[in-house]
Amino acid sequence: MTVAGITFSDAEGGFVLEAATGTGRLDDPFVVVERITGKGEAALTVTGLAPAFGNRVGTAHLAGFALVKVVRNDTGETWRDFPVELQERRGDQSPYGDGLSFAQAPEAVRGIRADRFTAAQMYDEPRDMVLFHDGTVPPGGTVVLRVVVTDNTPSDSFYVVQRRIQPTAALPQPWRVARAGP
Repeated sequence: MTVAGITFSDAEGGFVLEAATGTGRLDDPFVVVERITGKGEAALTVTGLAPAFGNRVGTAHLAGFALVKVVRNDTGETWRDFPVELQERRGDQSPYGDGLSFAQAPEAVRGIRADRFTAAQMYDEPRDMVLFHDGTVPPGGTVVLRVVVTDNTPSDSFYVVQRRIQPTAALPQPWRVARAGP
C-alpha cells in the first residue's frame, strides 16, 4: 500500500497489512492497520523514505515521519510486552552509523507511546528498538503504538520488526489465606 510517497508491505509475513493512511506529519501521521497472525517476527517493509521525501516531523534528521501502528492480536496468546525494532537490512541490528532511528537525538521529539502499555524503554545502541511493557493485549485485542522514524542516510527500504516475546517464567497468582476466628 502506498500513501504520500511511502510504501508499506507485509511481504515478509507473520501479519496482514489491512490499511495505510496519512501523510507522515505529526498532526497527520501514517496510520498502518495490521493483524498479527503468527508467533514469530512480523516485519513491516517500508520503502520510499528518501531525501526527496523530506522530514515531516521537524527534527534535525534528513528524512522522517510519524507512524501510528494499530495492531490486532490474532495469535490466541496474550501479549505482555511488545518490542519494535528498526532494521535497514533484514535480520541485522540497526547500528548508529546507518542513520536509521526512532528520532535519536537530544533535541528530537520522540513521541513514543502506546495505549495498552504504560511504559516504553528505548534502546538506541547497539540497535534501535522500543520495548513497550507494563500492560497486556489479549487475543482479539488491539494496541495502538506511536513512534517517530527518522533517517540521516536513507536507503531504498527498511523494516519495522515486531516480536512477541514468550514469557520464560511467571509468578503464581497470590493465594488468599482465610483466617480462622480469634
